[in-house]
Amino acid sequence: MSTLQIKGLPPELKERLLRRARARGITLKELALEALRKELETEEWEERLGRREPANLGVPVAKLLEEVREERE
Repeated sequence: MSTLQIKGLPPELKERLLRRARARGITLKELALEALRKELETEEWEERLGRREPANLGVPVAKLLEEVREERE
């Protein structure tokens, strides 16, 4: 397993990260690994989404939104 070192981490950012980790009952390492995984998953999801063909709903989205809003009133 590799090691990652972050140099120049501002003290206030480190403290915020530590507080968040403590609040969740996990270590700073676990929080950082979670954040890195989430970032990669988000990027991969956005790439997949970008490759998809646009959905053809048969009706302009603006019209659908207008109808939904009217139903709520």
